[in-house]
Amino acid sequence: MTGAAIGLFLKRWVLPVLAFGITLPVWFFLGAGIWLRFDKASAVRQAVDKAVTELVAGARLDALNAELVEQRRLRAWSEGKADEASKMASDERTARVHLETTLTLTDTEKRKAEDELAVLQARVDGLVDQQLLDSLHNR
Repeated sequence: MTGAAIGLFLKRWVLPVLAFGITLPVWFFLGAGIWLRFDKASAVRQAVDKAVTELVAGARLDALNAELVEQRRLRAWSEGKADEASKMASDERTARVHLETTLTLTDTEKRKAEDELAVLQARVDGLVDQQLLDSLHNR
């Protein structure tokens, strides 16, 4: 009688639960889980493991290639910016040299004009140069 009660219990409660499913029965998923848990040496399992390993390795390789491409792009951009900064620094040095040369020439001309003014102011005779006299408008 207990065997019949167990059979009735399995038929009424366990079998409907195991056979329930939208596309695949629940017992299929349970069987697949048990198979994956206990069967480590079969050829199918090894093929699945190999395929998963290759898939993961391929994805990792793709990620590393994408990172390499991005690093190369970043390096090219930074080298372009470094060249641009170097050109700007060179232009600035050239402009400074030109400005310094111009200032030196201006200082030389200023000293020359000061010397001529000192010579004119040092005259005691009170006479004016002909060139200065000709430059006056109301003579």
